[in-house]
Amino acid sequence: MVLLVALAALLAPVVAGAGTEARLWGTVRAVAGKNLLVVSPDRGQIEARLVGVELPEPPRIGSPGNVIEGQPFGPQAAAYVRELLLERQVQLDTYGKDRAGRLLSVVWLGDINVNLTLVKEGLAWLDPSFTVTNVRVALEIAERQAQVGKYGLWALPGPEPPWEYRKRHKLTPQ
Repeated sequence: MVLLVALAALLAPVVAGAGTEARLWGTVRAVAGKNLLVVSPDRGQIEARLVGVELPEPPRIGSPGNVIEGQPFGPQAAAYVRELLLERQVQLDTYGKDRAGRLLSVVWLGDINVNLTLVKEGLAWLDPSFTVTNVRVALEIAERQAQVGKYGLWALPGPEPPWEYRKRHKLTPQ
């Protein structure tokens, strides 16, 4: 019996880490790519980031002030997220924080999983470094369906993932 209690105590953090850490809700007040500012009546301002997905890079200013045109579907993906979420009430299923302190979140607009929808529509890649299995599996399936159906960026011949694009242009993630 003591052994079972000790084993349960050791495994509790692992099991807890398998699911969401917190469920929050609020109204999206600002959108910048996959970064959101959500105002919650309970928690005030929350900085959140869509987890498990990588949007195509939008145009931006590079180092010596030159404009980097961005990737195909970059502006469309950013506009889609902005139009879908801005001034709308959302629920956040959170999975920790990134280095900037933003809550890594699966964002729900009613019954719509926004992260999953972006991948299904061919407006985002599955982040290859994302490891939360219960979320990752659905994103993998959605990405494969988008590839087979040639949705969005998958209609292009050999679309370049944003992490490779950033490396090639020596850009930091936004």
